[in-house]
Amino acid sequence: MHAQATVSTKRNSREGSKRRLRILLIIVLCFLSWAAVNIWGQFAKLHEKRSVVADMEQQLAQAQKVNAQTTKEIARLHNDEYLDQIIRRDFHYSKTGETPLSASKSQ
Repeated sequence: MHAQATVSTKRNSREGSKRRLRILLIIVLCFLSWAAVNIWGQFAKLHEKRSVVADMEQQLAQAQKVNAQTTKEIARLHNDEYLDQIIRRDFHYSKTGETPLSASKSQ
């Protein structure tokens, strides 16, 4: 009888260890599934942020180009000859003794 009880106890302990292993496996699979879903979501956000960064870099390059042009224009405005050209062109001024000519556009 004692031998039969020992076999029964071993069988129960094996079944218990299988059950615990199965539960542990289910918990690990649930955790891995949760981690995979989160990683997938992070990749989508990363892709979105990369496109935003690319757009911002384009805007930065364009702003730097405009800044360079403006800086160049400011430097040119310190030149008296350039100021004379702008005044003549935009405000139609002429020097004393000059006769302004106007050309009409042919239609």
